[in-house]
Amino acid sequence: MENSSTRSRNELLRRYFVFLVSLFMISLGVSLITKSLVGTSPISSIPYVLSINTTLSMGTFILILNLALMAGQMLMLGRQGIKDNKIGLIMQLPVSVVFGLFVDITMGMLGFYHPENYLMKLSTIALGCVSMAVGISLEVIADVSMVSGEYFVHVASKRFKKEFGTVKIMFDISLVVLAAGCSWILAGQIDGVREGTLAAALFTGPLIRIIKPRLGFIERWERDAADRPALHGITPEREHCVITIAREYGSGGHDIGKMIAEKLGIRFVDNAMMAMVAKESGFSEAKVREYDQKLSHSLLYEMIFHDYSVPVERSININDALFVAQSRVIRQIAGQSSCVIVGRCSDYVLQDKPDCLHIYLHASTEYKEKRAVDYYGIAPEKARATVARINSERSSHYAYYTGKRWDDPRNYHAVFDTSRMSAESICDSVVSLYYSLLDSRTTVEYSGNMPQEKNVAAPQMI
Repeated sequence: MENSSTRSRNELLRRYFVFLVSLFMISLGVSLITKSLVGTSPISSIPYVLSINTTLSMGTFILILNLALMAGQMLMLGRQGIKDNKIGLIMQLPVSVVFGLFVDITMGMLGFYHPENYLMKLSTIALGCVSMAVGISLEVIADVSMVSGEYFVHVASKRFKKEFGTVKIMFDISLVVLAAGCSWILAGQIDGVREGTLAAALFTGPLIRIIKPRLGFIERWERDAADRPALHGITPEREHCVITIAREYGSGGHDIGKMIAEKLGIRFVDNAMMAMVAKESGFSEAKVREYDQKLSHSLLYEMIFHDYSVPVERSININDALFVAQSRVIRQIAGQSSCVIVGRCSDYVLQDKPDCLHIYLHASTEYKEKRAVDYYGIAPEKARATVARINSERSSHYAYYTGKRWDDPRNYHAVFDTSRMSAESICDSVVSLYYSLLDSRTTVEYSGNMPQEKNVAAPQMI
């Protein structure tokens, strides 16, 4: 979690507002799934069973369970761990109180609702899962705290050095088994553990993956960030510029990037980044190449059991760890000297760096397929599928980590169609933009959707 002293007061207020909304949406999801009467979410299964067999409310038992989970975290962390995670532990107490209160409020709000047929019950479960997914997505965007159940799994994953998915499964199963045992002892039958419990456990993760990238506008609202990167003249004290190139597979981005770097006499960074990322992350270079610009091969496992409950920089998932290491390397390279960086979400990583040019290269399907055959040795009958697969991987990777569309021209300063313009003309246009930025006497500003430059002719863009 970022140090609050580094954030503006206004931003913090917005983050806490988003976090409160996230707690309400999660509690509403829990209540909806519970009201379906075909099970409840794993984290609320024990509180639900105890609430229907005692005089205390479900929200009260959720608070008690969260206090128990906090105690478990402290046991796993030890004295030094408690000291290092003091703020995170302290924050869980008011969060647990508010969350328990919200569950009681939302259960009261839904007191009138009693789904009668099975279709309505399934629809209620689906709505509850969506509400929980929206809530967890907002919780991650707010990045001020976590609810105790999520924090417990995260601490246990690190403590026992196990994959998040494995610990999450064990945690959910343990809660469900305990809830079933409590229900059998108290009521002589099993209540609260049915297909709704399984649905909440399996489908919330994939829904978060779909929903969270579409909430990027909330993150921008928190930070008061602009949608489009701004072009600024570079001061004499910082006379270097970084060019980032996002490119479709088969569009020739690697060769064009190299040509630009050679013409300017600056560093070119593409596949050579692998070794640096491997050193930064601690993974082998082979592992870095395996996961480069794509998500896990085990998509179903990744979607269901991925650690969605924490921001990417605090996740223990291999994809997230490599993205964070890669981002650090990109920033490191960009801070050293002028260079051309190809791919790896570099435009997003350097979005707050003013002395950058962000370029996007695309091409027609036919052009990309022909290039895949001629330059990369892909068999003609496999070219179309290969091009589509790799570009889909890159697009999904970009959307997952940036919350934006890879091919959205608003992410870039210039977009070129390599099937309609020669590599040389594209190179000349980018070089012209580069020198205009290095000239401290040139003012570059936006007018509409295209950059208008004084003293320098605007390059042709398609």
